[in-house]
Amino acid sequence: MNKFKGIIYIICAGFFFALMTFFVRLSGDLPTMQKAFFRNAVAALVSVVMLMKSKEHFHIQKGNLPTLFLRATCGTIGLIMNFYAIDKMNISDANMLNKLSPFFAIIASYFILKERANVVEWITVAIAFCGALSYQPPFQMGV
Repeated sequence: MNKFKGIIYIICAGFFFALMTFFVRLSGDLPTMQKAFFRNAVAALVSVVMLMKSKEHFHIQKGNLPTLFLRATCGTIGLIMNFYAIDKMNISDANMLNKLSPFFAIIASYFILKERANVVEWITVAIAFCGALSYQPPFQMGV
């Protein structure tokens, strides 16, 4: 039962992220920073409400502050870049770049963290990038 719920949650998450991308594009000529601000404001509001409903206490240890701020900064930069790509590229191409983030993480972990990936992981990275590079012109009606 939990496996089925997990599958449903993953499908729903993909659907709602696609809707978010659609609405970001639909929002028109608003500046990218404004779109990012309001997306993060809604996410912060939902997070605070969920945290207040739970009985968990929110406490950050002082030793974790630098890495927490680094993660927040990198996440914000990534979100801004994603929204900029949505505004300037085809939605499908922008989403494809966004979905490649786990593969970029494997590459970055090799250079930054000095982690060693196994052969299967490197093969999947190569396959993912080959799939992303195989460009097909968009379908055009009436041409």
